[in-house]
Amino acid sequence: MTARENYLTAARGGKPERVPVFPGDCNVFMPDFWMERDPVTGVDFCNIKWVKNDVGEMPMPGWKAMEEPSQWRDVVKFPDPSQMDWEGMSRRFEESKDPDKVNIAMLNTNGIFLIPVNMMGWEDALCAVCEEPEEMEAFASAIADFLVEVAGYIGKWIHPDIVFTGDDFAAAGGPFLAKEVFRTLYKPHLKRINDAIHSIGALAEFHCCGNCQFLIREFLDCGADICQLPEPNDQLLADKRELGNRLVLTGGWDRHGPGCAPFASEETVRESVRTAIDTYGKDGALIFWDGGICGTSEDSQNKIRWVLDEVEKYGGNYYKSPGRQPG
Repeated sequence: MTARENYLTAARGGKPERVPVFPGDCNVFMPDFWMERDPVTGVDFCNIKWVKNDVGEMPMPGWKAMEEPSQWRDVVKFPDPSQMDWEGMSRRFEESKDPDKVNIAMLNTNGIFLIPVNMMGWEDALCAVCEEPEEMEAFASAIADFLVEVAGYIGKWIHPDIVFTGDDFAAAGGPFLAKEVFRTLYKPHLKRINDAIHSIGALAEFHCCGNCQFLIREFLDCGADICQLPEPNDQLLADKRELGNRLVLTGGWDRHGPGCAPFASEETVRESVRTAIDTYGKDGALIFWDGGICGTSEDSQNKIRWVLDEVEKYGGNYYKSPGRQPG
């Protein structure tokens, strides 16, 4: 199998020849507009200011893109997908991609939940969910309309195997929202986004950091084919045991476990990789990802090197073992 064929076997819930790896086995595309900033003010199309750090960018502390949720109609300036340089973006992607790897298009990393949070801050945005749910739902609907339209252009120009969409609805302690709130405000719009992804012939991969708990089943019910990066814990393991290969995971590595501890030994790091694969990948349906080990320190760089090497060695032979032959 090529890396693409192997990856897609796991992504569809099957048992591949070897454990695929995100993003190493992928060609990743992201539309240009997500990184575009106003040259004068430095804000994006949602009036959010971003500052760089070791892990990428975060909203500027103290900056509010809007004070009240009702202001989104005046503040947000959605780009017009029909005016984007899809021909140029497609050409650059074609020139840079490896034909043997899977093609993944990043529709969004901040969406119907996180965009309002990034605009208002956590406290005000979560209060608005409780105090002004109709306004927040209207904003979520508008964001979803935009993403559905962008997905159509991605399908026409990029032809991805998988489209990635994401929102961090959870933290280490659990979801930020009650199940009823999620179902009312967000679930219908996530389903519309996933339906748009499926309509272009791609698999839908949904990213959510943290302890997702009940959200895993909600994501699947919304049409997610792959759940990316739910925090490994007893609840996720129970879901995996019950749902089997219906629950395809990108992740598996415990970012809060001993392998990620400061100055963890090489053997501890390597053991954490083997544990992740043994726990979540024994029947397939696992795409390994360490979650993007943060930092540029020597300790972080050592961890990255050990993790990737162990995935290649252990994961490369994992399904060749007796009883684990691909079906």
